[in-house]
Amino acid sequence: MGNFFFDTLKNIQEQLMQKLEIRGIETQLSPQEKSIITFIGNHPGCKSGDIAKKLGIPNPTVKRVLPNLIKKNMIEKHGVGSGTNYTIN
Repeated sequence: MGNFFFDTLKNIQEQLMQKLEIRGIETQLSPQEKSIITFIGNHPGCKSGDIAKKLGIPNPTVKRVLPNLIKKNMIEKHGVGSGTNYTIN
């Protein structure tokens, strides 16, 4: 059962990385940005606090990286204030 879960996550991550490579952006992203994009891909509708907590990245850092990913057209922001959440573009 555990293998199926990890295989599925790995498959999703590979699909996201292929999408990034096609766009030619993958090489321009930091490891932190890649991990945030992967997390959002696996958890659509997540909030910045969820990303920070689960990835062990300080919340101010996450909040600084997210607008950059939005500018690069990698993710979409939905809502405002405490209801803000993110999905893969």
